[in-house]
Amino acid sequence: MVILMRLSYVLLALLPALSAAGAQTGVQDLTVDAAVRIALDNNLSLQRDALALEGKKRTADRSWNSLIPGVSAGASVNHPTSLTGSIPAEQNVWTPGLSVSASLSLSLSTADTIKKTRIDYEAGLLTYAQARQELEWQVRKLFYQILLLEANTELAVQGLSSAQARYEQSAAFARTGQASHLEAMTARVDLENRRPTVRNAETLYENALDSFKTLLGIPREQEVALQGTIQYAGSGVQNEETRTESLPVAVLQKSIASLEAQRKAARNSAYIPSLRFSWNTTPLYAIDRSQWNDNGSFSVGLSLNLDNLFPGSMARTQIDSLNDSIRSAEIELRETIRNRESRIMQYRRTMEQTKETIAALTLNVELAQTAYALYEEAYRNGAADYQQLREAGDSLLQAQNRVLQEQYNLRAALLDLEKELHVPFGTIH
Repeated sequence: MVILMRLSYVLLALLPALSAAGAQTGVQDLTVDAAVRIALDNNLSLQRDALALEGKKRTADRSWNSLIPGVSAGASVNHPTSLTGSIPAEQNVWTPGLSVSASLSLSLSTADTIKKTRIDYEAGLLTYAQARQELEWQVRKLFYQILLLEANTELAVQGLSSAQARYEQSAAFARTGQASHLEAMTARVDLENRRPTVRNAETLYENALDSFKTLLGIPREQEVALQGTIQYAGSGVQNEETRTESLPVAVLQKSIASLEAQRKAARNSAYIPSLRFSWNTTPLYAIDRSQWNDNGSFSVGLSLNLDNLFPGSMARTQIDSLNDSIRSAEIELRETIRNRESRIMQYRRTMEQTKETIAALTLNVELAQTAYALYEEAYRNGAADYQQLREAGDSLLQAQNRVLQEQYNLRAALLDLEKELHVPFGTIH
């Protein structure tokens, strides 16, 4: 009795830990939208992009500090010395003093530099949005790819089960003399050949699932169950009014604007004089006269580096390099726009062709199912041999696999099209 009571105490003490362990190992159901939300919250690469964007925002917000005068202050104590003679008693004292100076340089290039930091931040916003879009696109594509691999695994297991059933039937027929032992051995070989296929399908599925968990930023040991279907029953029609500017195009446009602001700043700095204000004061306290003396000054001046006016100067070389960069970016922009339109048309044609292929393959599956059922009945009645039955079974599995693959291809093309059009995923129905 005492032993039972002690065991009950131990079980009660372990119950919270066991419950926590059960909660950790529970299966998490994930829809594609839920997976996207988790990835956007947990993905480490996106977090690095967010930090970079925060740095650009800070630089843009503080770019006005170039208009703040440079100010410095100091304090000193002076004592006269002489190498040629003695110092009069009235001068042999320590003289305290202060120094304050301020300066400010104004140039037209300052405003262009401030403008460039703002453009760079706006470009960073677009780059961050592009990173979020890329991550969501990857999550959605991998989600449907895992569904495809899961379905392929189920079909491989189904093929293995069918081969097992055919082998058992062939072995039974061989024992009763209704089939030869060669047919039974052939069925056994077919059964064993299908086991690596199943294992390969399982490995592909598990590897893709691990990559998916990494993308979402969840632990590998967390079990997940994807809730969704590969089938896409929409028409693929999209309202042209929802089409927006491509993010890569917008990023390139901001890059060109930044280069133009940098070029303008370089020109203004090289060829337009800058205005400089400076003020300094150095008050000294004369102890012998008990008064302060100040030798401060204020000045305004213009300055221009004449070296910049010479052919081949560093300033001109920098401006020429910026001109080349702008022309190169403009060519890249035109190329990006042209390639985008081409890809949009390709994705649309792919979707139309894939939908036609699915319709034809679905009919093939129905025919293959009918043929397999007929061969199975004929084999039981001795009117067909095992080879014919196996070929019918293989044809059915291949037809089912092709339908699944084309359904995934349709989903993938739809995601590619939505990304290229820069519309929210799920906009095209």
